[in-house]
Amino acid sequence: MFAALEFKTMLFMSGLLAVALSILLLAIHQRSAMLKGLKYWVYANLLISFAIISFIQQDYSLETRAFLGGLLMVSGLFMYLVSIRIFELHPLNLKLIKRAMAALVLSNLLISLFSNNVYVSVVFNTALCMLLSLASAIYLLHYSRYKHHGEHQFTGLCFIVFTGFTSYRFYVLALDSVNPVEHLTAWNLNELTFLACMLSVLAINFGFIAMVNEKLVELLEQSTKLDWLTGILNRKNLEKNAEIMAAQTLKFKQSHAMLLMDLDKFKSINDTYGHLFGDQVIQVFADLIKDNVREIDLIGRYGGEEFCVLMPNSTESEALILAERIRQKYEATPILYNGEAFKFTVSIGVCDSNKAGIYFKNMFSAADQSLYVAKSSGRNQVVIFSRLNLE
Repeated sequence: MFAALEFKTMLFMSGLLAVALSILLLAIHQRSAMLKGLKYWVYANLLISFAIISFIQQDYSLETRAFLGGLLMVSGLFMYLVSIRIFELHPLNLKLIKRAMAALVLSNLLISLFSNNVYVSVVFNTALCMLLSLASAIYLLHYSRYKHHGEHQFTGLCFIVFTGFTSYRFYVLALDSVNPVEHLTAWNLNELTFLACMLSVLAINFGFIAMVNEKLVELLEQSTKLDWLTGILNRKNLEKNAEIMAAQTLKFKQSHAMLLMDLDKFKSINDTYGHLFGDQVIQVFADLIKDNVREIDLIGRYGGEEFCVLMPNSTESEALILAERIRQKYEATPILYNGEAFKFTVSIGVCDSNKAGIYFKNMFSAADQSLYVAKSSGRNQVVIFSRLNLE
């Protein structure tokens, strides 16, 4: 009993450390809009911590532990993969993420409801754990553009180690044909596996924090390239990031989209109310964009009152939805000046790499043509490039 208590204490302390690392990542996320995917890593840590707690609760039935623990563990590992992909600016499609999570929950429910054998549930979730941790390792060690960096290699190897422990669990299940689940979940025999998994999770977290630190250093070097008024990318840095996005689009055979936005009659705002109020209008619009785009989208100030959003792994139709949302919200947003509220409008041109080409200059030219039509047709509207080609 003392040994079990000591083991629980070790797991509890490991869990607390994982939570502390999650809080650190959450704090970094709150202070750096340029780092993507950190909140999904926090979700993953919480899910895996709850999974470990579920597994070791001897007061609950084996069926309950198998269902909750397996579901939470697989969900956490899937969130790790999602976070890594977003962090690398190569995200999984949001619809795919939602469908995968729904399929995971549904499959576990069906197994629990229609199978009286806990073995099926444990085997199913253990296999998924192996595949997901291996997928994260392969991405970091093979597909990441930083794959030769020590931080990425360390984190990838930690995922390999985690895959090894889950493979051992799978081997135990296959080896014992009489009482495989009971053997695997027996308290004394299962201590080492759980502790090893938790230590692997901690190592993975340290590796990811090293990756974040590396990215922060990179962002610090780029900080002089941000727009001083809005804190978003300036023209030069936007174009540099656009080159990276174009390479990823070509490599993974996806598409990306662009929104080119111009504040309507901005010169008259400066002339009528002064440049300080004009700066305020620009800041309000930039903040509105930040609040409505995804974490993975890139925002840049291309000119005085001209803004650009690049959306990786997106189509023109998806960009149109975002553009309309921004246009409508900006039109409805009051901006105060000397106690009086004013409202302004924006015109937006939209295109994607499928129709305009993957490179920034081609997409910018297509979006600029669409923007010109939007402004010459009365302003305060969105025009998509494909519509121009049809006319």
